[in-house]
Amino acid sequence: GSDTVRMLREKGATVYSFSRGETGSDVGRRSDVEAALRKVAAQEGRIDYVVNTAGVLNKEPLAAMSEETISTAIATNYTGTVNVAVAAYPYLKETKGKLIFFTSSSYTRGRAFYSIYSSTKAAIVNFVQAIAQEWECDGIKINCINPERTKTPMRVKNFGNEPEDSLLAADKVAEATLRALASDYTGLVIDVRRKGNEEE
Repeated sequence: GSDTVRMLREKGATVYSFSRGETGSDVGRRSDVEAALRKVAAQEGRIDYVVNTAGVLNKEPLAAMSEETISTAIATNYTGTVNVAVAAYPYLKETKGKLIFFTSSSYTRGRAFYSIYSSTKAAIVNFVQAIAQEWECDGIKINCINPERTKTPMRVKNFGNEPEDSLLAADKVAEATLRALASDYTGLVIDVRRKGNEEE
């Protein structure tokens, strides 16, 4: 997320960033998302792009996870995706704008010890494909970035330090996000891979 914000600003875009830590905004609460978008629209008069990078990964056995942990993960990863899409719709319909969500390489096969994360990421792919069809007649383009294992604070927290050459750099994911925003594609899952196994 932070690399995407930085790169867009470097290219001259006006970017607003919202998060629980930065602005107290929680994608799991639709009212928070609506308030954030209203603020941007009031100040800028339009919204052209919406990028949602919010995600939670808790690496632990399902039977050991608390109800609160499960609910928070689903609210952030999946309900948050739905909230962002619904709240962004009227603005992006007006501008024929673009919407980007993020999945994970684990969406194709559930992984032991992060079943909630894997399953919500699979749900995001299905959701993106569905609303891309629904909203195509409104001129809204919606795609999903699917990076392989990426060096982020969330990854380090759950998996510890891993060999640098085994992980994708976060700025490469940001670059792919900017390319997706510049494209006219919709309904795609855009795979991002390390050098030698290039973006598809």
